[in-house]
Amino acid sequence: MNPEDSGSKLDMNIVISNLLRFGVILSSAFIVVGLAIIFVKNPPAFPSTVEQLTSSNFGKTTLDAWVLLSGVAAANAIYVIQLGLIILLATPVLRVIASVILFAAEKDRTYVAITLIVLGILIVSIFVIGPEIAPKS
Repeated sequence: MNPEDSGSKLDMNIVISNLLRFGVILSSAFIVVGLAIIFVKNPPAFPSTVEQLTSSNFGKTTLDAWVLLSGVAAANAIYVIQLGLIILLATPVLRVIASVILFAAEKDRTYVAITLIVLGILIVSIFVIGPEIAPKS
């Protein structure tokens, strides 16, 4: 085994671990800020009982990016928490994308192909299968 190979593997591991660490820290920050907003200012339509929560569908997922971003800009706690959760869910996908790029930089076609298959499965499961089995509102 070449010393250069282990150096590039080490660099790849550092890049991926930093990406995962950054994603978790960023998502945690958004979630904590969202929770702090809830404690500081109670949302006007915040349900007080579980029955109200389930009947009003409070906290329903936001599928429109502009609504989400405008809600975050308006410091709406639910949208800030949702953005944190989206970042948390996107972090492993970004890790797979980073792996494809790093394997391509190393000219390792086998791992590029395998990682692209994994990325394809992730994308299909998130954007095709996920919405298909999600409850209709």
